[in-house]
Amino acid sequence: MVLWRWASIQKNPVAKRLPKAIREIPLLRALNLVQTTFLGVGTAIGGVMFAILGRAVDAAGPSIIITFLIGSIFALLVGFCYAELGATVPSGAGGAVSFVKRAFGERTPTFLAGWFDWIGSITDCAIGAIVFAFSIYYFVRWIEPFTLAAITLILFALVTFRGAKTTGIAQFILTAILVFSLCVYIGGSSSSFEMSRFEPLFPNGFLPTVLMISYIFPTYAGYETITQLSEEVKTAGKTIPKALLLTLIFITMLFVGTAIATIAGAPKEVYINSDTPLQEAANYFMGPIGGIVVSLVSIVAALSTVNGSMAGGTRIAYSLSKNNFLPSVFNKVHPKNRSPYTSLALTTTLAIIFVLTRSIDFIVYAIALGYSVTAIIVVLALIRLRKTEPHLYRPFKVPLYPYVPILAAIFLVFMIVTLSVESLILGLVLSVIGISIFVLTKKIRKRRQENETPELQNQNR
Repeated sequence: MVLWRWASIQKNPVAKRLPKAIREIPLLRALNLVQTTFLGVGTAIGGVMFAILGRAVDAAGPSIIITFLIGSIFALLVGFCYAELGATVPSGAGGAVSFVKRAFGERTPTFLAGWFDWIGSITDCAIGAIVFAFSIYYFVRWIEPFTLAAITLILFALVTFRGAKTTGIAQFILTAILVFSLCVYIGGSSSSFEMSRFEPLFPNGFLPTVLMISYIFPTYAGYETITQLSEEVKTAGKTIPKALLLTLIFITMLFVGTAIATIAGAPKEVYINSDTPLQEAANYFMGPIGGIVVSLVSIVAALSTVNGSMAGGTRIAYSLSKNNFLPSVFNKVHPKNRSPYTSLALTTTLAIIFVLTRSIDFIVYAIALGYSVTAIIVVLALIRLRKTEPHLYRPFKVPLYPYVPILAAIFLVFMIVTLSVESLILGLVLSVIGISIFVLTKKIRKRRQENETPELQNQNR
């Protein structure tokens, strides 16, 4: 039925002259509170946690638990800002793009917010696929992990193509399995739990504990996915703030619990140099069956990350195109599945390119860079909207304003400064590429409008 109506509109010459906003196919609101929360939790828990814990403990020692707690506080500050904007401006896909556009209009800050948000989702998607591939490699050693990761991205692109409802159901199932299994992992560490493994708490001093915040922060990026799909969330003004806060509570408990279980349950030599640290730790304190179970869990976690990040990243590209920041070809929505399929193809291709860099640390820092730059612009958008539109209806407000957004901005700047040199260079290069695309797209659209104007005048005559 939908396909017939869409085809009829395309063939109707009168409909073709209608404004674009009337002719375009809207996205479908299909995600409830539980599905939206699980989308955030599943995306956050996924690939990053299973990839970085060994490296993080090696750098900061047992004090990495403190790092996760500090990270959760900062994530809460940023999350409050996203919650207010997600409730106040819930009608646009792409999250940050819609928020910043409301505050700054179709200008460079809006493009940069969407551009770096998109980079964060693309790289998050890439790391999820890599963790999945290495988890399979744990069982089947003849598989080439990075090739498998690329194939995984293609397969999940087909899932995302089916639309938000299918994505939400898949995420609910994956996340439920994931949360239950991590609870089993945490409980299983009790068989060899030793408090002495927390000594010394700061083997390399206190500085690595602070510097590692930027390394582990991508694990808290689940709330980003929630706002990216805001146009597909039912009663978004109420659902998004609740889902954001629930996500942060759940993932903080799981991250800290998993870190404690890993550190106290197994000697660090077992897992710090491994690409599958949780599997190695589980194999130590739960036996071979533990390693197998956690490998299966990491597969679920990775697929959860790929599913959520690919859906979110696709909507960002769609929103950038819809708001005239990317070529119009990327805002096409499939008439049957109601999914932005051209943006999906582009997002998947770029994620595969990041996978082929074969550097986990580089991708993790790229995730942190993308989300941090975006979050700074979002915080500034919040402050600007409070001044320019003080009477705007806000179902949820940031507490202790303006102190919370100011502290969030300071933290985000600190985190960017402590990123690796390679990530900062990547940020500079991506900024140049992004702004070049932005300027080129604007020029092309301007020329097209200038060419169309005489034609319309001739038709009216």
